[in-house]
Amino acid sequence: MYEKLDKLRAEVERCKKKIEDDKLKLKQAEARLQEAENSQILSDVGALNLSPEQLAEFLKLATSGKLAATGTSIGDTDRSTTDEIEAEDYNETEDFDDEEN
Repeated sequence: MYEKLDKLRAEVERCKKKIEDDKLKLKQAEARLQEAENSQILSDVGALNLSPEQLAEFLKLATSGKLAATGTSIGDTDRSTTDEIEAEDYNETEDFDDEEN
């Protein structure tokens, strides 16, 4: 007589169980993502070869917006060299376009 209600109750329980399982999977996936992001950050920071003090100063400049305003990157980069490289890349692109036609 109440078979339909029993089936619906069972379906609700299955859905609740699936939701709990999915929540657990989501938490695990978020934890793996966070771990991968942290690992990437550490790798990137390590590649800069900065002392902790230099890193702190760099981060302070970056968060204050002063880093982007200077027009330079980390280290002693000669701006004219960067411009020359960009010009060479542009010329190579033009040559490639001419070859296609």
